[in-house]
Amino acid sequence: MRPAFSLTLVAAASALVLSSAGFAQQPAPAPAAPSATAPAATPAQGQAGRGVGRGPPMAVSSALAAFDKDGPLKTRGYDEGRGCTIFRPETLTGKSPIVLWGNGTGVTPAGYAGMLNQLASHGFVVAAANTTNAGTAVEMLECLKYLTEENSRAGSRYEGKLDVSKVGASGHSQGGGGAIMAGRDERVKTTAPIQPYTLRLGYEAGAQTRQHGPMLLLSGGADTIARPEPNQKPVFDEANVPVFWATLADASHLVPMQPDSGSFRPAIIAWFRYQLMDDRQAAALFTGPACGLCTASDWTVQRKGGA
Repeated sequence: MRPAFSLTLVAAASALVLSSAGFAQQPAPAPAAPSATAPAATPAQGQAGRGVGRGPPMAVSSALAAFDKDGPLKTRGYDEGRGCTIFRPETLTGKSPIVLWGNGTGVTPAGYAGMLNQLASHGFVVAAANTTNAGTAVEMLECLKYLTEENSRAGSRYEGKLDVSKVGASGHSQGGGGAIMAGRDERVKTTAPIQPYTLRLGYEAGAQTRQHGPMLLLSGGADTIARPEPNQKPVFDEANVPVFWATLADASHLVPMQPDSGSFRPAIIAWFRYQLMDDRQAAALFTGPACGLCTASDWTVQRKGGA
């Protein structure tokens, strides 16, 4: 049985998605007046409620300013079939790295369209699984199978355009757990889970010990739904790969679903540019004793395994 707070998150997240038309980002609606007859929240619902809602936009870390902008490529996001929404550069040239994406519980790719389109504008082909329960990573890996086949299929728009040796996985909440689950597949070379929920919802205990490449583990300092101590600390402690664990101060659980995604969006863009494109400017955010995020006042960083 899913915990009560996960059901609260489903309702809140679904409301956010329904407030968008297609991939267009719309202003958040005014909150409804509280009902005088509404039942009192249970302790779990009350705890989850503190993290629910978009809230005011968060200022982006100055350390990430270079990646807090669209890349040079015009993008296109649309439904590809096979259970995936593909966000990609409108014109594919060369060989694009692939990023798999897992949604949070109850959320569709439209809820993260701003983040995924911006990632695509930097030259990635992003395959978001069209599931509201991505914790097992099954659907995420089906998207990789689809793109791999399309890369080899004569006449496909992707024929010879993808670098299937450079694959990353990311996701939020349950989908963040799914990203770590996807990391057990040897084709996935790096992961960047955002506030992963790793206690249930498809996540298998010990998945963090079966990774095939370095991990950027992102937490929220004000996250009361996928709290860092029970959800992300065991991943950091037990992972068999280098891990860069960065916690964003004052970030609630739903910051990644804000139209600008706070600092989480430029963080994953920089990570994948570093890991899958060998971008030296991006690497400086994560490497060396005085790395960019290490010295940023709004991030707390822990590293292991040479990360």
